[in-house]
Formats: sequence, structure tokens, C-alpha cells
Amino acid sequence: AHGDPSRLPALAAGIVRSRPDVIVTASNTVHLAVRRETSTIPIVMFTGSDPVVAGLAASLARPGGNVTGVTGFFDALPTKMLEIAVPFVPRQGRVAVMADSTFSTPGMRARIRQDLERAAGSAGVALEFHDVATADDVARAFATLAERRPAALIVLPGAMLFALGVRLVRSAEPLAIPVIYPFEEMVEAGGFISYAMDLLESYRRATRYVDLILKGASPGELAIEQPTSLRLAINLRTAKALGIAVPPSLLTRADRVVE
Repeated sequence: AHGDPSRLPALAAGIVRSRPDVIVTASNTVHLAVRRETSTIPIVMFTGSDPVVAGLAASLARPGGNVTGVTGFFDALPTKMLEIAVPFVPRQGRVAVMADSTFSTPGMRARIRQDLERAAGSAGVALEFHDVATADDVARAFATLAERRPAALIVLPGAMLFALGVRLVRSAEPLAIPVIYPFEEMVEAGGFISYAMDLLESYRRATRYVDLILKGASPGELAIEQPTSLRLAINLRTAKALGIAVPPSLLTRADRVVE
């Protein structure tokens, strides 16, 4: 479905028709697609944006429906990623933002864009946005970026972008600019910096929800959790290859440094 979002409704319907005991989902677009097909089968999230704003839950403390699980700090994450990028961007320089349009609702994307534009104005940098929904969109976006030559690139969270993995990092390498990624796995693959939730911890926490539900708990009574922390990872080998000096203040904040 991440390669072809048009398949998502049919896939969601097929999963619901199989009558599983619990459905585990990633990204608000997937949560919503499955929720449209069932209001009774428990749905456990392990990533995503604000489920209350998306209409998936009445509140984080008491969801009230069939959706619960773990969400992310994604509403605040984009501006934090911009803050990390700014020291590498000249005054009035351009920062490109790549956003997975399958990850959240249009309203959430509009709010994130507004937050980023306000933060960029305060920091004295300009933004350009590249919305992507498929791997082909990503390839076209990188072709455009190669022509426009921004000073830095921020890649926002998205299940489709995560699925690209190493391919995404390799596609960014010819740009030879600082790239801030939303998954630590991309720093392991040679990406410059990541600022991200711990996905493995999120999976573990989602598993606890599945266990409770299979033992009889109601998803509407299980409070939705947020990540307890975000991790900053820096690849110094990549910084050296790019000829970038990483500020000591950023290094001291890092949870992981690849040397």
C-alpha cells in the first residue's frame, strides 16, 4: 500500500473481512482506512500523529472507541528538525521539506506546514515543500532538488518513506547537503542526522496493548501513549564526507554518534 496508496481501501477491507482479533496499524492514513471498515475490531496504533485531531479517539486518556495504542510527537517533530538544520543553512538560505502525504490527514499537514513556516521566518531561512505519496514521487522530488540545490533537506516521518530505507539515503547522497531524517535506521545506512522516536520501543509498547486486548481489555478504555523521548543520532563519517563541521553543542545532545 505504501508503494500504491490507491490500494489501501481494498487492503483495509480485506483485512477486516478476515475477522482478526486485533489489527495493528502504522500512520494516520492507515488507521483511518481501517477504522472506516470497522468500529468493532480493536485497532492498535504503533506510530502516527494526533489521533484526537484525526477523529480516531475522543481523548488520549479515554479513547472511547476501537482505536488505541502508541502515537508520536510528530506535531512538534518537524519544527525540532528545522532547528537542527538551521545551523547548517546560510541566512536566507533555502531548506527543502519532503513530506509523506500518506502519513497524516490534509488538516494535519496544513498545520505542520504553518508551524514550519513560522519557525523558518523566525530563523531567517526559506522553505520549499515536496509532498510525496509513492516511490516514483520521491524519485521526481530528488530530481527537482538536484536542480534547485537547497542548502539542506528535512525528511518528515512517513511509513512509505521508511519502507524505502537505504534507497532513500542513497537517493539523497548526490545532493551533497545536510539531510535530517526521521528514522535512526537511516543514519545507520549513512544518513547525516536523524531525530526520531525509538521505533523498536514503540513496537514493544504496541505489543503490550495487543496482549491486554487479547486478555479481554476494551481498547476504548486503554489510554493512548506518546513516546517518552526522541533520539538524536549523528553520522560523523557522513559529516566528514560532506565537509561539514558539526557544532559541539549538537554533539553533546546526541544519543548516538556514528564515527
